[in-house]
Amino acid sequence: MENQGASSDHIIELRRMFFAKLEAEGCPVDGGFHMADIDRINNREKWLRLFIEHNDMDLKKALVQLWDTCVWRKNFGTNDLHDNSVRQEYLHEGFMFPKNRDVNGKRLMIFRSKLYTRGSKDMDDVKKILVYWIERVMIREEDLDQITLFFDLKDSGLSNMDMEYTRYIINTFKFYYPYSLNYIIIFEMPWILNTTFKIIKTLLPAKAVERMKFVNSKTLREFVDESNMLDIWGGPETYSWKFVPEEEGSVTRVVNNNNNNHVMNHNGRKVHFAKLSPTESPMSEQHGSSFTMEKGGNMGDEMLRVVQDTLIFNKSGNDFTGSVEIVNIDSKPITYKVKTTAPDKFRVRPSSGVLAPGSGTTVNVVLVHGCNLTSLSREKFLVMCMALGADKQTNSQDIAELWKNTPSHSHLVEQHKVKCLLPGVPHIGEASFKNGNAFSTSSSPDGDRQLSHLVQSVHELTDTVSRLEMRLRKNQTLLFLALLVIGFFCAATLYLVKGSVEGQGMEYCVRRDD
Repeated sequence: MENQGASSDHIIELRRMFFAKLEAEGCPVDGGFHMADIDRINNREKWLRLFIEHNDMDLKKALVQLWDTCVWRKNFGTNDLHDNSVRQEYLHEGFMFPKNRDVNGKRLMIFRSKLYTRGSKDMDDVKKILVYWIERVMIREEDLDQITLFFDLKDSGLSNMDMEYTRYIINTFKFYYPYSLNYIIIFEMPWILNTTFKIIKTLLPAKAVERMKFVNSKTLREFVDESNMLDIWGGPETYSWKFVPEEEGSVTRVVNNNNNNHVMNHNGRKVHFAKLSPTESPMSEQHGSSFTMEKGGNMGDEMLRVVQDTLIFNKSGNDFTGSVEIVNIDSKPITYKVKTTAPDKFRVRPSSGVLAPGSGTTVNVVLVHGCNLTSLSREKFLVMCMALGADKQTNSQDIAELWKNTPSHSHLVEQHKVKCLLPGVPHIGEASFKNGNAFSTSSSPDGDRQLSHLVQSVHELTDTVSRLEMRLRKNQTLLFLALLVIGFFCAATLYLVKGSVEGQGMEYCVRRDD
């Protein structure tokens, strides 16, 4: 049956459950929850409704997410983020900013990829920029209305693609701003990023993938009216970003009359748009998803996402190396450990560690010299993880002790199995594993093979770009040297010609005197 939305009874019950939990367990953060969030729980039914509808009317799940959100908001300091508490030059650079609206009247949060270079900015500061804009636009200006993420990838390349920041953006909306995205628009994606975005789509819930729209200057009109399109997208509005402090800017307010969806645009005209049903919330998971995992033998929400379930080994110098990217998709810190069926064949770095919520790492594996390559496809890796409580230490010695005292089959341990692949070596007919569940390659879709090829293509593209950059730098150096030689040759030629002309002139004058 289609979800009809949260009722007043649902909201009252969620509020009661929250304060009952607070009274029974106390607040897990120093100084208690922020008073602005407590006031919002007491007086803003719309905020509680978002958590309920995002979790498909499951009040227990809504309570967990609401509780974790309040903890995160206090620790992050979201209520205290204002113009003067974030890095000013990042605000004025304009790599992320709100501007105009989509066809449904939702504010556009624009990320201009070409203005952002991976590794050039402090990650903590750019995270604050993201949360500042969400709080300012969605919470304070739009009164908890949805927004549309607009990734402007025009003229972007691999150096502008930051997987860590992209994961953070996705997880921030997924865990702490439920039912908040109308569309995720990808504009003018270069072909070189095709494979990268296919991998990014694996990090998104199914509903978010449905709301992701890949567009160009012609098809953008389906999601953004031409009058709201900037000139850099082929629209009529001249683009010139200038940061306006919040207290000086013109704030667009939502007119809420019994949750009728009307907004006043910057021209003062009322715009009407249809509300998405709760089941269309792009950052919520579907109960019927086929993505399952094994958690100590019991089904439950997964904590760790293994981006690809195949470890592809490629030749790198004299070594065969592969890597697996893992991401903490839980709202709490976790510890991970990597084991293999043949520890004498592989060197694994890092083999264990701790991941904060929304963070990830790359596990690199090197094949030991002298190993039989033809048997490589028979080997497997096991990526395990456990949740860390607030009282757990995170130094390497304590983590090693924790894994030593916890058996692999414990109900606390989540397991993900990864198979090995060496391109060119057949491994058809072997069993493969995904998230702890075995399945036959002959009966499964080609998704695993395609994803493996996608990951391999990303590595190949990255290597190709690196080689091209090195070759370009070498050619630039040679060109500079050639120009110096040509310049020196021209100067020498001019000097010789000048000397010859002056010599002939003097000889002519001597002859006239005679």
